[in-house]
Amino acid sequence: MAKEQLPEAPREAGTAWHQIIERPNELAKKVPKTGGRDPERAIAEADQIVKKLEVEYIDKLGQDIDRLQSYGVKYRDSRDPRALDGLFRLIHNMRGQGSTFGYPLITDIGRSFCRYVRELPPGKEVTPALIDQHVDAMKVVYKRGIKGEGDEIAQAVVEALADAVARELGR
Repeated sequence: MAKEQLPEAPREAGTAWHQIIERPNELAKKVPKTGGRDPERAIAEADQIVKKLEVEYIDKLGQDIDRLQSYGVKYRDSRDPRALDGLFRLIHNMRGQGSTFGYPLITDIGRSFCRYVRELPPGKEVTPALIDQHVDAMKVVYKRGIKGEGDEIAQAVVEALADAVARELGR
């Protein structure tokens, strides 16, 4: 591309010289100056989508619980690290979705399990009984349809799991 030749600056002393070059603003032509999407309407539409997905989540939660049990049995029988990895990944995903769809107990139980697996000291094996306790707690939340924070018993279970994990981790 040829370089644009600028005219020479005036040589008179004390005279300022400059040239303004306008660049076209193509983006301004593409973005509307007024109007656009109504935020309240967008939020209402998003809420409807979440409510629709919540029904699907409950079905998927049941399938995930079945898969958890399968991974748990496989790990208990073989101590296969791939089974533990599958269990961790599945619980990690369930944990992330739980609160979004009204099941914060799933999130809390999943957080406890993920902490256990992540922070376990090298050379120490995951205890199958503690896996079972986490899976069983999730199963109860699912089967009883416990939404929200649950009752005192549900909170006590979550706390007991967190305490068991802390003991296993030596803290």
